[in-house]
Amino acid sequence: MITYCIAVWGEFTKFIGGRGGLAHWLMFGAALLCCILMGKSTRKKLFWPSALVLVFFFNPLFYAYVGTRFLSGVYWRLLWMLPVSFVIAFVLTELTFKVKKNIFRAAAVIAACACIILTGRREFSAETYSEKENAYEIPQAAIEISDIVMGQLWDWKESIIVPNELMCYIRQYTCAVTPLYGRNAEGFITNIEPAEASVFAEMSREEPDVELITDVAKEKGCRFIVFNTSFHRIPEDLTGYGYEQIDVVEDVYVIYRQIGQPD
Repeated sequence: MITYCIAVWGEFTKFIGGRGGLAHWLMFGAALLCCILMGKSTRKKLFWPSALVLVFFFNPLFYAYVGTRFLSGVYWRLLWMLPVSFVIAFVLTELTFKVKKNIFRAAAVIAACACIILTGRREFSAETYSEKENAYEIPQAAIEISDIVMGQLWDWKESIIVPNELMCYIRQYTCAVTPLYGRNAEGFITNIEPAEASVFAEMSREEPDVELITDVAKEKGCRFIVFNTSFHRIPEDLTGYGYEQIDVVEDVYVIYRQIGQPD
């Protein structure tokens, strides 16, 4: 049971993400408590629904029997049902209008806004947004790599191992090129097989075990492997592992194809 409690807390901390998120949740908690004193209607519409979600979310039994079976990797999304911003704004507005002097009203609003601004983060920044490179609004490298592989299809589709930053974009461009694993490698929805998990772990390292990756690739029928040489430190020649270099994309993504396979 303790294990489940720790797991639930981990899901919560992953959702709120650091001190900024914690500050907003403290404001939300204080606002919920204020809802209790704001009358039956407010309690019915805001407090009890939110309290019910929190009771289920932090219930280790619910997590054990429902979360681990049906919400693996996305259990934290249950918190999306909580109207955090609305409750904070509603309570602040109600309390502000209960203050008679305008100067105190203004001070309360300014203090709340300052708290939100100082503890928040810029969503529209270079870290989260960039100018689109193509009509698909995905990295151009994913398109070029897919086109190269599709030009050498052996069957109606090809399995491929790509750097982690591209694995979710390949499938958005074409179904003819299928990554060995996708977001499920990080625990979303379903777990992946041990062999695939080992490849994902190696592709996450700067110095991956090339022999392990190529062995699993052959076993799983992945004729193509892509390494990001700006991150991965690998031998330039992989012929000893059964793969040969066939192309380079954007000077960093090196594409290897299994030796002895048809073009």
